[in-house]
Amino acid sequence: MRKLLQHGLAALLVLAFATPASAQPSNRPTALFAEESELAITIEAPLGSLVRNAPRSTAPVQATLILTGAGEPQRFAISLSARGITRRTGGVCSFPPLRIDFGDTSLRGTVFRGQGKLKLVTHCRPGSNFEQNTVMEYTAYRLFNAVTPVSFRVRPVRVTYHDTDGRRSDETRFAFLIEDVDDMAHRNDRVALDVLSGVVTSSQLDPDASARFGLFEYMIGNLDWDQTQGHAGEECCHNSKLIAQTQQTRTGVISVPYDFDYSGLVNADYAVPPAGLPVQNVRQRLYRGLCRHNDALPGAIALFQSRRTEIMAAVTGESRLNEARRRSAQQYLENFFEVIDDPARVQSQLIERCRR
Repeated sequence: MRKLLQHGLAALLVLAFATPASAQPSNRPTALFAEESELAITIEAPLGSLVRNAPRSTAPVQATLILTGAGEPQRFAISLSARGITRRTGGVCSFPPLRIDFGDTSLRGTVFRGQGKLKLVTHCRPGSNFEQNTVMEYTAYRLFNAVTPVSFRVRPVRVTYHDTDGRRSDETRFAFLIEDVDDMAHRNDRVALDVLSGVVTSSQLDPDASARFGLFEYMIGNLDWDQTQGHAGEECCHNSKLIAQTQQTRTGVISVPYDFDYSGLVNADYAVPPAGLPVQNVRQRLYRGLCRHNDALPGAIALFQSRRTEIMAAVTGESRLNEARRRSAQQYLENFFEVIDDPARVQSQLIERCRR
């Protein structure tokens, strides 16, 4: 394996550099995710009761989304519901992540055209530190966008929450929307697989994409994921989505990660490593890529090295990060590149610690 690492890096370098160009999606993103500018929206809903009931219920409520900014405000009738598991039910957040459902509302001629249901990643609690966590998680998505187009796009929004119950004061917070999985798959000439946990096995995963997935999660220090497994009897997978050429395809399946709040890069106050792993905190990296895809790891390393400038620029250029969080993120990522630039450390910290 050491010989593969030393000679494979050079041999695969050209291939790795070519990967982003050859893998460019043939379909454009929807209008909402074609740009990165921050949108200003207001959500009017019975937020008092929705937030109070969130730990026990994801039942939707009728609400209004108002798009403000240039021109006349645009109003959309939506259904709004709490979503997620840990942030909603774990007792760590006072405000849940949300799901927006446009239903049959006409969206023609608006930035939301083509949308149906959208995940809105919200603040966990009031306070600047929690808002910085949301900005950092948004940035984590942008880091993977810099590596590959086979990733979820995100759109930043500044949301004013107005409680029609009259129980909560208006508050304005940073949040972001996540591209729908079907749109992400279509953009990359694939379909999202509708399968239960464990139906797709690790042997059916695309080796290059699997190695890329594992290396990215290592880069951001995230252990809260699985490429093929999730909760028994539920849709696959844990904090990842599977896409393939067709619903029946079981070769070259690609797992695409999402949900990075438990990563060391974000370093949320409530984040802890999964039980049973030899790490003390989420800032401590542990490689969990699959051993069966170690042959593809040199190519993944070369790809990340070739995208180093873009990866670092995603942090440097994120104006919503304060300087302390920016410097912390930059140093955390620099430490990652120090590892993958050193063949001996790649051998000991990645290849020899892969997941069997």
